Amino acid sequence: MTAKRRAAHYVLATLLLATPFVLLTSSLKNPGKLNAFDRAVLAVASPLQRAVAWVVDGVGDAWHHYVWLVDVQKENDELRRANERLRHELGTAARKASEAEGLEALVELRERVPPPTIGARVVAVGLSPAFRVSRVVLDRGDGEVAPGMPVVAGEGVVGRIQRVYGGYADVTLAVDPQSSIDVVLPRTTSRGVLKGLGGDNAYTAKIEYLLKGEEVKDDDPVVTSGLGGVFPKDLAVGRVKRIVKTEYGLYQEVEVKPAVDFSRLTRVLVLLAPPPPPDPGAKTKKAPEQAFGLSPYR
Repeated sequence: MTAKRRAAHYVLATLLLATPFVLLTSSLKNPGKLNAFDRAVLAVASPLQRAVAWVVDGVGDAWHHYVWLVDVQKENDELRRANERLRHELGTAARKASEAEGLEALVELRERVPPPTIGARVVAVGLSPAFRVSRVVLDRGDGEVAPGMPVVAGEGVVGRIQRVYGGYADVTLAVDPQSSIDVVLPRTTSRGVLKGLGGDNAYTAKIEYLLKGEEVKDDDPVVTSGLGGVFPKDLAVGRVKRIVKTEYGLYQEVEVKPAVDFSRLTRVLVLLAPPPPPDPGAKTKKAPEQAFGLSPYR
């Protein structure tokens, strides 16, 4: 390295060391005692100081925001996990509460109905194209239940057993077109026959053979009449949803919304009741127990 280059390095080092000292000295002086040199130094250094301060503040803010965002992300993850856990626990608690309420309603119903009963669980359902429950399958089969036996839930009438196979039984719902239940409107004691409409996307039935002169109002309760020897008296069936009185015919059209939410059935009672009395004109008569293939008083 030549002497000139070495001298230049020394001068540069001296300037670099002296510059902060000069800047600090000028900055700390009382503004009233600044000389021309000090004012010149401050004039040159001010833009540089502002730039350095801006960079330092920006880096500091960015770092602060980064640290804050990392903490917030951790808190959000923890809150999200806690929320999912609480949601699961709430769903479980609500499901257990609903089951307990349903079981309580079944126990109360069991004490009210006169025929002996047997409890059953809904283990499968048949769905319509619109995902409406069209039938339910119970975990009771041969030797326990028989076709024709009524099925009820805590809310009211579900339907009747259609067929039994192995350890299971299919139930025809009260809203099925094949279903037929003798009903009465308690407010006016008007009688009719409830028939299912079997819609793809709704649970609706209608009351047939209800004379036009019978007074019916929206939301009137509909219950079983007890006639026919199938369903006991005064079991809830549903409520009047719509009334249509035409100019022709003897009867009015009355639609009924069922009391039972078939999409949420989990447990039911099967009434081990005898079927309707046989036709007096029939050649042979079977005892009710023989007709069902089992004793209703087990």
